Amino acid sequence: MDVTKRVVTQMPLTELWNEDGPLDVDRVENVGAAEVVGLLRNGATFVVADIGLPLWWISEDDRFAFWKDEVKPRLVASDANSFRLEDYPGNYCYVATIWTSPLLGSMIVLEKHH
Repeated sequence: MDVTKRVVTQMPLTELWNEDGPLDVDRVENVGAAEVVGLLRNGATFVVADIGLPLWWISEDDRFAFWKDEVKPRLVASDANSFRLEDYPGNYCYVATIWTSPLLGSMIVLEKHH
């Protein structure tokens, strides 16, 4: 399979990949706004997962603006058992999880629901 054409087919995700192929990462737990801010300050980056699309890796330079403008108003609380799309701007939202890798550090995976 050509990994450059790979798309998200299900959520929650069970693995992450980039243009080089599958990554050696572990899904840790759901995170909320306070945890996301701390993770970003410690160098974590965002990865957006949207059904039918490739994973979207947010650049290091854009991650704080992306957080402020796009994610923060649409982030589902980490302890939520359910959510309603109409409660979020644009009728879509993100569920955030932290993934870790010995080589790549921490990644905040945003599973987009719409």
